[in-house]
Amino acid sequence: MRTEEITEGSRFSAAMRFELLVGVLNAIGTHQNPQDLFGALVRELHRVVRFDYIGVYIRDENSNTFHRHSVDAETQAAIPPDPELSMEKSDAWWVYQNQQPLITSLEVRDAGFSKFQEILKKKYGIRCVCTLPLTTAHSKVGTLAFASKAPDTYPGEEVHFLSVVAEQIALAFDNALHFDAAQASRSIAEGERTCSTSP
Repeated sequence: MRTEEITEGSRFSAAMRFELLVGVLNAIGTHQNPQDLFGALVRELHRVVRFDYIGVYIRDENSNTFHRHSVDAETQAAIPPDPELSMEKSDAWWVYQNQQPLITSLEVRDAGFSKFQEILKKKYGIRCVCTLPLTTAHSKVGTLAFASKAPDTYPGEEVHFLSVVAEQIALAFDNALHFDAAQASRSIAEGERTCSTSP
């Protein structure tokens, strides 16, 4: 379901939307690889959330860096990270540091308008961004951003719903990252075992 299909006149009731969310999360939760999980997010979340672009910033604890994944929801084409934009100047960085959702309207350029926001507006036609922390009980996983070409897409009640979405997605990414790490450790252990048994 594309963004334009979820219009104000056809919005689901809150109960129905949460029911749909359960189905979406079940579909997402089957993916144990972070890359596959992100692909599923793009495909599945349109059933319950309005967005034209989606971005996930996942923190790599080993290197203390962020893996950035952004996609145009209509074409499902990946958007490569802009080398001119540092993570520290992005909304995602602020959200990760402060662990609070951030709604950014790109309608009016004010003194606080960053280069990051300017590029979003000029290059992609984005007018509204909702960035949320991806956090579990024991770790700060990263951030999730929904971006829309329509203004005021994410009012207060929508942010509340998206926060619930983000909590569940944080758990899915945390599980996928731990599964990935366990697989890597197993591969290393098997490699060492093979080397030690070789003549």
